[in-house]
Amino acid sequence: MKNLIKYLLIFAIVFISNIFTNCSKKEEKNVLINEERIKKFSLKQFSQDFSITLNGESAEIAENKDVKISSPSFSLKTSSEIIEIKTDKGGKGEIKVDPDTQRIKEIIITGKVSILYKDKKEEKITMEISCGKLTYIDSKKEMIFEEKPLIKRGKNTFSGERIIYNIEKNTIEIKGNVNVEIYPEEKSGN
Repeated sequence: MKNLIKYLLIFAIVFISNIFTNCSKKEEKNVLINEERIKKFSLKQFSQDFSITLNGESAEIAENKDVKISSPSFSLKTSSEIIEIKTDKGGKGEIKVDPDTQRIKEIIITGKVSILYKDKKEEKITMEISCGKLTYIDSKKEMIFEEKPLIKRGKNTFSGERIIYNIEKNTIEIKGNVNVEIYPEEKSGN
């Protein structure tokens, strides 16, 4: 989970800076009053340690540098895992930026949000998270899963009205209608 946020933030910063750079060059038909709009896009970023892909139906950049994305989907591949974040067709993403520092304040993804962690070697799903709304708050280093959040890891499930994951403390707090099901690990018989 800690790696997901780290890579998501790196990707979002790179994505925003690339959009700003590219949008300043395109002043013809995409310019709206105080906004920029990009239709059907795919952005790929590669490095030695990971690769990230962001796809969307459209993206709008407001004058205050906030970015709104329709139907966002992210894919992050590291040396050991693959993390996919998707929404349904009606999904939306919003990146709120501090206009003074140009730093990300908050990332909000809504719609039918699905997050899959996969082992890269076997491409086996190791964890699934689903919710209607995912919010990342940079100042608190928290991810908040709302609207029927559910975490599945193997046979174990965690759900509630709201699940808060603190990245720095590596803790999960479940609030409202808490339901946790933990099954003992099966031992292989020899």
